[in-house]
Amino acid sequence: MRKRKPALNRERTLKIDKDCFVNQDWIWDYVRMAIATCRLKAIEVMRIQMSRTRKGFHFYLDIAPPVEAELTNQLQWLLGDDCGRVDRNRARIRSGLQGWNKLFERPNARLRTICRSVDALSPTTQ
Repeated sequence: MRKRKPALNRERTLKIDKDCFVNQDWIWDYVRMAIATCRLKAIEVMRIQMSRTRKGFHFYLDIAPPVEAELTNQLQWLLGDDCGRVDRNRARIRSGLQGWNKLFERPNARLRTICRSVDALSPTTQ
């Protein structure tokens, strides 16, 4: 008898790795595009946080409602996540790994909230 893979937890956060530096106005366009893309799948973006990395930026989008692993990975790909990371995530999902959605930060990384749902289309002043 074959063992069934355990069901993966639904994800509440999309994690996007963008390996390039861009101007601030490009980031706000990205925020608006990310919100619109999630809306196409009936998902609301509650908050977006960003951290600067050695090669660019990491974005964390808190969403509602939580979604299945496959849809999470698809949304991350649609939002421009690193393709190698998307492929590794697909393999982790297929293997049933609960902690499949990894995005590695420096230990002292500072996450900065750049958008909240109440002001979803305008940047925060933080």
